Amino acid sequence: MRTSVFALTATAGLFIVIAAAVAAVALVLSPPSGEIGPATTPTVATSQQAIDEEEEDGERVAPGTAWSLHLDEATRQSLVDAARRTGAPTAVRAVASGTAYYGAVYGQTEAQDDFYAIVMTNQIHFWSKHGGNAWRYRGDFQTAGCIPPLPSQLYLAWGLSLSTERPADLPPCPHRP
Repeated sequence: MRTSVFALTATAGLFIVIAAAVAAVALVLSPPSGEIGPATTPTVATSQQAIDEEEEDGERVAPGTAWSLHLDEATRQSLVDAARRTGAPTAVRAVASGTAYYGAVYGQTEAQDDFYAIVMTNQIHFWSKHGGNAWRYRGDFQTAGCIPPLPSQLYLAWGLSLSTERPADLPPCPHRP
């Protein structure tokens, strides 16, 4: 059976169009390397410096926007110091060995930004900080009974989905600040 030149050209053209469409979809769906973003696109900011650089331009993201941040050594030490001030030796050890998540939720101004950190071991240790204030250790939480009172958009920025066995109409943690 003889194949016409037209059929071969049409088939080759179809393959080229399909390959271009697949490449375009892949390009659109993949985030640019090194780009940081808010919780609506859960990517990880490389450091607090990314937020600071954005503010130098005079632009801030919308209040309530959550960012996942890199936990640098200075912030890690601040968490340890806060845990020591409250007499929580398990939290001090957890900072060194647990899985840490650190992020910010923008306020109207830098002084109104809220920062949060959790460290997960066999329980969840929780810290928070408002604006330029010092870190405050808020306690440990058993995931089966309650979770730290973090803004939900921060859980999204971290790519976490935490749930409890507690009924929805009860507060997230009894007797907690």
